[in-house]
Amino acid sequence: MERVLVIGAGLAGIAVSERLLERGIDFQIMNSVNRPSSTEAATGMFNPIVFKRINLSWMVDELIPELRSFYDSIGKRLGKGYLEPIEFSKCIPSDDYAHLWNKRASQEEYEKYISAVRNNLGDIHHAGILDCSTMMADYQAYLNTESKVINSDFDSRDLTFQKDGITLKGEFYDHAIFCEGAYAEQNPFWNWLPFKLCKGEMIVIKTELEVCSTVLNNVLNIIPMGNCLYKLSSTYGWEDMTWESTNEAKLELTQAFKEVFDVPFEVVKTLAGIRPTVADRRPFLGRHPNHESISLFNGLGTKGVMLAPYFSKHLIEHLVDGNSLMPDVNIVRHIKRYKNSLLVAD
Repeated sequence: MERVLVIGAGLAGIAVSERLLERGIDFQIMNSVNRPSSTEAATGMFNPIVFKRINLSWMVDELIPELRSFYDSIGKRLGKGYLEPIEFSKCIPSDDYAHLWNKRASQEEYEKYISAVRNNLGDIHHAGILDCSTMMADYQAYLNTESKVINSDFDSRDLTFQKDGITLKGEFYDHAIFCEGAYAEQNPFWNWLPFKLCKGEMIVIKTELEVCSTVLNNVLNIIPMGNCLYKLSSTYGWEDMTWESTNEAKLELTQAFKEVFDVPFEVVKTLAGIRPTVADRRPFLGRHPNHESISLFNGLGTKGVMLAPYFSKHLIEHLVDGNSLMPDVNIVRHIKRYKNSLLVAD
């Protein structure tokens, strides 16, 4: 590939752009000017543990080393640090949960990620926070100085397929990689895939006194920001797919905070975003079944900070080097849905 179009300038689009820069491949990135981005509303936390059954997050041993290397590389490129390791503790809700936690902590594959319960808390290691919104703004600004940004909304009607690539508004590209997040559900090239979008809301509160200096998880994450400010995140909504904050989510988050800390506070900010979650909880990677010159990088869901570095590299190795995609993430796993969509269209 000599010239690539990246469609979408959120976390997924930035990850793909960085991989193309590493390879010295020329590209342009299309940045929507009228659509909000879920990256702007993301807390940026990554955590090796799935709390419900105290399991390791999928592929955590591969994902965490890659994410540290990747975001450090972006930081060096832009002259800033965006990734911060955090002290992180889980509030233990019951004796049964404590027993299972301690059992996990004694197992070899878990011991580097969690410690035994102490003072009704379970400590998690190798967690962190990425400053997503700042990194996104800085990276977009950097690409703009390199004359790589097209500030325009994508319209599928503007794309024309050629023998060896595509044209968009008169410009030719060997390949296009779609990184549109939740908006891909309305894209006619990708709307056959089983997205299961999830709305997430977060609030920032201010207390009169400091209540904690480390990140705590109860039924929500309580994230210290300094100066008695705390992020409370986040909700999971499956019906309202607007980008506006809701009173219901604010109430849910504030009530959860009150269960941990009985202190006065005020809500100073609300944020909402739509996560590009997937029915089978695995990312979407690969070429379109009928158009070899377009590919998808999507479905990063609630773990985008962890997944984007590893799988952006995986996708580019597939497209450039011809390496096979993992079956778990290859969109070919849903090929029957694509074929059925053609039957419905007919």
